[in-house]
Amino acid sequence: MNDYMLIYQGGDPEWMTNRTEAEQAATMEKWGAWMGNLQQNEQLVSGGSPLVYGGKRLAGDGVVTDIAAAEFKELVSGYSIVRAVSIDEAIKIAESCPIYDYPATTTEVREVVVFE
Repeated sequence: MNDYMLIYQGGDPEWMTNRTEAEQAATMEKWGAWMGNLQQNEQLVSGGSPLVYGGKRLAGDGVVTDIAAAEFKELVSGYSIVRAVSIDEAIKIAESCPIYDYPATTTEVREVVVFE
């Protein structure tokens, strides 16, 4: 078994302010059910966390810039870590993720390197 990071990209930076408490609760219930199922199947390593859309980018030369709004579609908006026998299985796990309830989202699936 290997660990894979599901890196969520894109979405609506105004989602929290544009949704009612009931809509937010329903979304959290979907995420809880998804993670609960993964945990039951011993496939959840870390539920991860959503990330704030704003931020700074630090370049190797020390230059710090704001993350521009035009980059939201590529901005990492959260992550989870799952356990699977192959990247294909990790992709199947990612396909069932509630992240796709948000507009304009993608998920990058990357194997986590474990040093022994």
